[in-house]
Amino acid sequence: MLKNFAGLLKKEWVLYRAWLFVGIFIGVMLSMVVPYLIMRFSDEFTMEKQLPFFFSILVLMLGGFFSVLQFLASIRHDLRTKEIWLHSTSSIAQLVGVKIVFSLIGYAIFNFIFVSVAIYNVKDEIIGNFAQILLWLLFFVAIIVMLQLMIFVIVMLFLTFYFQMKYFFGSFSIVITMLAFFISMDLWFKFTDSKLYDNIFHHIGIRLTDLERFFPKTPTMKLSLGTMYVVEEVATIIFVAILFFIATKWLEKVVLR
Repeated sequence: MLKNFAGLLKKEWVLYRAWLFVGIFIGVMLSMVVPYLIMRFSDEFTMEKQLPFFFSILVLMLGGFFSVLQFLASIRHDLRTKEIWLHSTSSIAQLVGVKIVFSLIGYAIFNFIFVSVAIYNVKDEIIGNFAQILLWLLFFVAIIVMLQLMIFVIVMLFLTFYFQMKYFFGSFSIVITMLAFFISMDLWFKFTDSKLYDNIFHHIGIRLTDLERFFPKTPTMKLSLGTMYVVEEVATIIFVAILFFIATKWLEKVVLR
């Protein structure tokens, strides 16, 4: 099974490694070259120190969107040639899972590079040693990648919903999908802000403030980690796993139709 997974991962690397390299190249141009050119040819610019940092944050934001596009391109490629999935010895869940893992690995590499660039751009304001900065970097990358995993699963679910609606409503399905997405997100955010959510999931709290002493200090940015609730985190993991199971099983029916 691991050998099969490694083979599928290698296939993704061969087909989509260019996305990672292009993303890194664009990120370097935006976070390093563009700020330099602006400062070089604009004598009246007054935010010389902040500009590279702002562009680095912009690159990180665009990187999340770019990663989703790469994931969708991979899914779209296989759906155009459904025989790849129909005659594969792997399940749909394994095939989609490999795509998610590959996209997350590429996204983690991308974020490691450009979070490092962002930290370097404000290095004069950071008080801490190399180990603290490295731990800070890894912590941020881990959080960003976990959030991206949830985004991939949600994208997969609504992509499957779109294919199902397209079977019934044709081109109008994109409107239905967008409406379903925004309504679902609105209901979800209302639920997470409700007292009911707090009563159900905010139990067994672990204060993360003790971790702050292991991170570097910055005069302009104060990191406040707050409290992690074990029940909430376990429920989130189970919920994401259920969504992934539903999305892949639903997609399997759509592919086999």
